[in-house]
Amino acid sequence: MKRIDDKEMLDGIAVFETRLILPRSAICLPGVGIFLHSGITGESRNRIVQHEYGHYLDYKFGLEGDRKKLLGSYLLGFYVKIGLPSLLNLVWGFKRLPAFSGKHSRYWTEIRANRLAKAYFGNALARDFEAFFPVA
Repeated sequence: MKRIDDKEMLDGIAVFETRLILPRSAICLPGVGIFLHSGITGESRNRIVQHEYGHYLDYKFGLEGDRKKLLGSYLLGFYVKIGLPSLLNLVWGFKRLPAFSGKHSRYWTEIRANRLAKAYFGNALARDFEAFFPVA
């Protein structure tokens, strides 16, 4: 696993490249780091890292101040109320349930992350970010 050292762009969370996850995939684990497949390069890498950072921003601030909390913990709140639904939206059996159905890129947890990333990165947002990561 290779660590990416880019503190200026990603304040508050480490970014790691690894081959231990599926090709073309990434995951944000607040409290641990952002992990992306090491085969992701160029503009695609930039888009994906920005999207995953949006998940970190969701943990840190929430969307429009609705930061999730569970049993007094924001970290637990994020994992249960945001992370778990996002993960279950990717699992075939759960995708059949209305609460977890739909295309992952348009799932509510992903739209939240995309909106936060767009607001955070502003003019530095990948030029075609919204073509891959819709905000509405």
